[in-house]
Amino acid sequence: MTDEQLKLAVSLFAQLPDERKHRGLNHSLVTIVVMALCAVMSGADTFPEIQAFAESKRDWLRRFLDFRRVPDHETFRRVFARLDPVAFQSSALDWIKQAIGGQLEGDIVAIDGKRLRGTSEHEVQGVHMVNVWSARHRLCLAAQPVAGKQNEISTLPSLIDTLALLEVSGCIVTIDAMGTQRAVAEKLVALHAQYLLALKGNQGYLFEDVQEMFSDALRRQISETELHGASTWEDRRRSEKRTSWVLPAHPDLDDYHWPGLRSVVMVESTRTVRGKTATEQRFFLTSLPACSVTALYAVRTHWEIENSLHWVLDVAFAEDDSRTRTDHGPQNLATLRRWALNLMRREGSVGAVNKNRKRAGWDDEFRERLLQQLLPLPT
Repeated sequence: MTDEQLKLAVSLFAQLPDERKHRGLNHSLVTIVVMALCAVMSGADTFPEIQAFAESKRDWLRRFLDFRRVPDHETFRRVFARLDPVAFQSSALDWIKQAIGGQLEGDIVAIDGKRLRGTSEHEVQGVHMVNVWSARHRLCLAAQPVAGKQNEISTLPSLIDTLALLEVSGCIVTIDAMGTQRAVAEKLVALHAQYLLALKGNQGYLFEDVQEMFSDALRRQISETELHGASTWEDRRRSEKRTSWVLPAHPDLDDYHWPGLRSVVMVESTRTVRGKTATEQRFFLTSLPACSVTALYAVRTHWEIENSLHWVLDVAFAEDDSRTRTDHGPQNLATLRRWALNLMRREGSVGAVNKNRKRAGWDDEFRERLLQQLLPLPT
């Protein structure tokens, strides 16, 4: 990439609000944020490591950033502690909208929370990030911080409002039991998106009624046509078998006033470990028409957010090991990691993420290819 292309690529961060007193500043906010992003892409996990990267790549960074000397690690720490996390996440959302906005029809969009374990201290609960994951594009579409897992429920409606900017019409949004809220279902229906929401005992009589519907159907051994198929998926590596059944929503469920509810789903998982077999039944509400194949695919695909996002953040980016706890620092570093992962996924190089992080640290050309993903798509 040319120097001008690099400058254009990082210019999207110029819109971030800088709350620092401008008198006596040695570094622009763009310089600090872009240095940190490049460092995290290149294997840095802490502020001292970010400083070390910037010092080792000083000449390369000067091709497109204006600075006299590299900020010390305390400067990075202070800036990210004060940076507006909503504005930082909005910049990520703007890029996502530019990259794949309007391309989510038929996609499985999973929403799930992840605890930042290193942010917990003594009796103080740490930060949770509620993440939105596109299975087709393998990108983190959005992430919203909440103070403690119990607050995930209250943040979901506003997160759904954020998704409206990405044109989610026609996608299937999957959420665990925290998302089984009428307000969430209502917002998704208004956006012309489908939903599949986990149903657990905390829904009281609704859970019991759905359980009874399937118990009665299976007890009477009604035909698979009435059950809309019994789709089975087997994982021989783990000795696991999953079977799904789907029933049209019974008129009795109308009393619960669930927006857009068309079907209910039961997935039975049978797992054998060391000769011992355990069976688990899970239930779901969905706006999808009764189809066991689609339901089982959506349930299976939902858990990609654990393997392809949460696990990667912990193993390749050491997210759980991060001890940053000051002010907005934990949320902003979490956003920075998701930026780095998205750019790697968008660039498309094969191989493990931790290997590609090391490659970005060694190879200036590869790092430039990652930054190139920030450029607006040609019209």
